[in-house]
Amino acid sequence: MNLPSSFRLLAALLFLTASTQAQDNRYDLLGRMLMPIVNVFAKNTSNPNRALSCTLKLEQMTDLPAALVGSQAELAVEYPDKMRLRAPILGEDITVCRHGEELWTYPGSKVEAVLKAAAEQKKLPKLNSKFRLEPFSLPIPEKELVFLPTLFQAKDVGSEPLDGVTCRVIDIYLMPELARALKAQGWGARVWIQPDAKPARISVAKPGWMAVVHFDQLQFAPKLPESTWEPTSEQAADVLKLDPARFQQLLGAIVK
Repeated sequence: MNLPSSFRLLAALLFLTASTQAQDNRYDLLGRMLMPIVNVFAKNTSNPNRALSCTLKLEQMTDLPAALVGSQAELAVEYPDKMRLRAPILGEDITVCRHGEELWTYPGSKVEAVLKAAAEQKKLPKLNSKFRLEPFSLPIPEKELVFLPTLFQAKDVGSEPLDGVTCRVIDIYLMPELARALKAQGWGARVWIQPDAKPARISVAKPGWMAVVHFDQLQFAPKLPESTWEPTSEQAADVLKLDPARFQQLLGAIVK
């Protein structure tokens, strides 16, 4: 059947419009997922939520010991300088907390023993007495946050049920110029995004390595209770206080 040329033109325009909207939608969804997290760390924002808390579960990772499959981490962050992490670190379930320039870790006796052993094996970075902790900041100028999704190449993979919720699945790669600047060529991620635009799962990979993390909970709030940054009554008897330089050494031991 021969269609009038005007009809064919209209059909083509409708198809192009739908394709453009579909492409825009995945970047819009990516932006809606990223911006609540980014706004927690932004110095200037109209968003009232300046804190987040989440529970993460490690599903897979290259060379991950079987005992750590399904292990959980709890993270709390509040702008400008509060952070608390509980996770299996250095073979122990460790809590590390920052409240401005005040730092502590639990169980202190085990952390101190690990640091001592690392020092004896000369695996600790050199103590830098001038090291100071700065307020949280973003790696890109805040005036460019509106363009944040455009720093990525996004490919719509489709939809997939996860924990009884249908998630949108998107593959994400850094733009080539940014990947080169960050020396992150070959890195990629796949993210499962819930209907409320919160991430449900993220898989990160580079040649020879991969990890999959499940978000059991992710909540945003204007601030978190002050007790978040204090040891519990059960922890109080075995807390190790750290200065910024010693904290830097602990981070160095964890990374190594």
